[in-house]
Amino acid sequence: MRFFKTYTLTGHIAFGVLFLLALWFAEERVLLTDSAYQLFDDINSGGMLVNDNRFSMVLSQLLPWLMIKLHLPLKLVIIGYSLSFLLICYACYLLTAYLLKDRKAAVLMVFAFIGICSTFFHCISETFQLMFYAPMVYALAVYNPGTERRRKTLRWVGLVLAEVLAFFIHPVSVFFLLFIIGFRLIDGNRLRVDSTTVVLSVVLVLCVGVKMLAGQSGHDQSFMPNGDTAKALLSFFSVPSFDYFRQKIFVYLIPIMLWLLTLVGYARQRQWLKLSFVSLYVIAFFVLSVVIYWKGDGPIGMERTYLPLFFFMGLPFFYDELPRLKQWMQWTVYGCCLLMTVVSFRGIMKEMTNYANRLQEVHQIAEYGRQQGQHKLIVTQSTAERLFPINMWGLALESMMYSARDGADQTVTIYIEDDDFDRSNADFYDNPEVYMSVNWWKRWEVKDLNPCYFQLPAQGYKELLKTEKGYEIVPLRMVSDVLD
Repeated sequence: MRFFKTYTLTGHIAFGVLFLLALWFAEERVLLTDSAYQLFDDINSGGMLVNDNRFSMVLSQLLPWLMIKLHLPLKLVIIGYSLSFLLICYACYLLTAYLLKDRKAAVLMVFAFIGICSTFFHCISETFQLMFYAPMVYALAVYNPGTERRRKTLRWVGLVLAEVLAFFIHPVSVFFLLFIIGFRLIDGNRLRVDSTTVVLSVVLVLCVGVKMLAGQSGHDQSFMPNGDTAKALLSFFSVPSFDYFRQKIFVYLIPIMLWLLTLVGYARQRQWLKLSFVSLYVIAFFVLSVVIYWKGDGPIGMERTYLPLFFFMGLPFFYDELPRLKQWMQWTVYGCCLLMTVVSFRGIMKEMTNYANRLQEVHQIAEYGRQQGQHKLIVTQSTAERLFPINMWGLALESMMYSARDGADQTVTIYIEDDDFDRSNADFYDNPEVYMSVNWWKRWEVKDLNPCYFQLPAQGYKELLKTEKGYEIVPLRMVSDVLD
């Protein structure tokens, strides 16, 4: 246990570094697509946004929701939102390490830090949160409360609540929970059906039933296997998703090596049933990830896709294999994990440039718009691709919150349109009461915005152009004349 205390202390230090980075890069983390969308909705609705039946998202919104109710400055709300996700994860870490006294599960949480270089800037990432909920579920599953009735009752309540919390954070949680049940079920070369395994299984079935009754979103359905999935399986090693994994193999080298060490350990112990389960489950999940996400995605998306591998490979190692290793090998593994964690944190600093430059461009445009007295701007997709290298569907929200942090009356919103959008639609674009949000929820009324945080003047939209002379704002009908 002394050895795991060193890991636990390292975890506190790592969390401390992450908290500092989350504070330092709060705007880069929050003012990005999904995170900006959720916070914007919370500010204007006065409630908490839950998408796709992911009810556990409420927890991370409690702190910013309270800050909004207190009408605290937007700068502080953004910081609170950025920190709220890490506070939830750190709470899981403390509960697991000290209340449940399961340092192995706590170490597994810190192990996930190796794979979060880009995910760090997508603070709302549900998969990252699962890397803390799932180990806590397993720690509760193996926790021995003793004979005291009160402790036993609290353990059962905690186990059920933790499993429900994990399930309703993201659909991929099903794979985590099935792995926990399977790993808990296998004891050496025999199956162990006990009350804990039964409860975990029953709760999972009930959660799936509730999920099916609640309905499935179009977003979740887009990741279901289809004809393209079968084609991707036939060209497995040439699809973009596998190519990303191959390019980032250095990041995944540590969990792969630990997984292989575990399989060798199972073979030496002649635990063939456990060896089969752990090896086949990891391979099946990896293949499924490659073929489902065969088109690939940006670094954030692909990093989240493969992040569960740290759990599936790490849990068997830290629970079964690490305690059996000689001391020098234990410290070697610790050194490798520590080194890769430092490398990952350095990667966060390198990634920061992309997000900081993007916000700097937003700041320059907002400042130019304010100088020209124009607070509602449109840029076309081709122009935006040059200006903003990151996914842009949430730019109207992100630009509004970034500019409004200097004061509600400083609000500027920048909306993306297709290159060939109908510029003659004067009734819509010239309407001073219109605020354009995201493309599937396009029309808001300016009066519906929270005036404590956002104040747009009574004016229509104009188009922002970037010419050889610099920025230029023109009425929509004059765009062709300016470009000519």
